[in-house]
Amino acid sequence: MKKFDKKKPYLIAEIGVNHNGSIDLAKKLIRHAKLSNFNAVKFQTYLPDKLLLKNTPLVNYQKGNKNIKNMYELLKKYQFSFNQFKELKNYSNKLKIEFLSTPFDVESALFLNKLKIPIFKISSTDNDNFLLLKIIKKFKKPILLSLGMIDEKNLIKTLNFLKSKKNMLCLMHCISNYPTKVKETQFGYFEKLKKFRYPIGWSDHTRGNIASSAAVALGATVIEKHITLDNNMNGPDHKASMNVKNLKKFTEDIHDIFTSIQTRNRIIHSKENLVKKIAKKSLYYSSNFKKGNILKSSDLNAFRPKLNGISPNQVIKIIGKKLFKNVKKNSLIKFNHLKK
Repeated sequence: MKKFDKKKPYLIAEIGVNHNGSIDLAKKLIRHAKLSNFNAVKFQTYLPDKLLLKNTPLVNYQKGNKNIKNMYELLKKYQFSFNQFKELKNYSNKLKIEFLSTPFDVESALFLNKLKIPIFKISSTDNDNFLLLKIIKKFKKPILLSLGMIDEKNLIKTLNFLKSKKNMLCLMHCISNYPTKVKETQFGYFEKLKKFRYPIGWSDHTRGNIASSAAVALGATVIEKHITLDNNMNGPDHKASMNVKNLKKFTEDIHDIFTSIQTRNRIIHSKENLVKKIAKKSLYYSSNFKKGNILKSSDLNAFRPKLNGISPNQVIKIIGKKLFKNVKKNSLIKFNHLKK
């Protein structure tokens, strides 16, 4: 499937609830994502009454607003209606950027399928929610499975339940801590994930672009990055998001790293060859020598510039050979100076 292929990265700008309940802010974020060369934007679609109990407490990173007492109030505050999502989908279509959204309940999943979103993202909250996964797998659409808060034993249960084709599922390595420190990213786990033979991605909750660049170098083909208009805005995810002013550099770095890892054999670049002619060394005569002199190690120096001389790794072909002509100190040694 082209979305998860290994020929180019698929970059998702995770808007989530960073629109703060405003359609205008949501559209601004979509525009920034498009201008910064993301492939898709992603939101979160949910019905609070279908998602959680009203007294569900806030987790630590959600406790910025003293007027919000629990998670139900928080999600209610940032909820968009289905009609608002239709508007955002149409807006994204006009800008020619793919519209995605994560469903957090069955009714939202059914709505998004009718909205014809091309890929379904499963949040870390629901990577073991077989009630929701049972519905989503019936859509027969590509799935991005976020792996926050799940161990390998339970991941295997989910994979066995989904029974997805290898090109229809991407395993999104994720640490459900906001923000995640780079040292907490557990990137060594990529090697274990590869054994499942699904495409691999990275859902990035770190600050900056180091982690996503590293993930691509380790084999991630899908990158999801939270974005915000202002890191100081009220809301649970702004602090762990990338400011829109840095997005262009972020996507450029990702594409540059992705291009780099496509080269499997060491190739001397044309610009590197120009440096090579000066910075590498060739063999030079250490003194003036007469015709007939038999060359010893002490008669040779390895000096810059290389130019079109003989590499020092060829000394075995030089030592013990007799000169065919007179030579001058600090002149390049040539094979045609030597008697065969």
